[in-house]
Amino acid sequence: MAREWLEREDLSVYVVAGAPKGFNRKLQAFVQAEAGKDAESLRVKDDLAEWVLARVKGEYRRESQRSPASKALWRAFRALAAAQYHLRGDESRESELRALRDQVEVHWSEVAPLVKSNGAG
Repeated sequence: MAREWLEREDLSVYVVAGAPKGFNRKLQAFVQAEAGKDAESLRVKDDLAEWVLARVKGEYRRESQRSPASKALWRAFRALAAAQYHLRGDESRESELRALRDQVEVHWSEVAPLVKSNGAG
């Protein structure tokens, strides 16, 4: 489902504070009532939510502050994601690329955590 979302040109991202647990159902009903059945909403996973909030707060490393290893791994991740996108019809290659991309993502998140840790700074 996420791939189809990323291919759309009408994708928007909103940050909502203080929403109760049942908010997702109400939001989905509202979005579909306003925009039709093709419109969808998604609550992102906690690690991505932390990253978005860190970006909104300005708590991220600027490009000049990133290590060479972090920069290289990020470029590798982006290249593998692009290759996976262009080979999306070839299931065997796409799954191989996804596995490589996931490995690079693990290494990148170890080298450059999305959010600054409280202990190390």
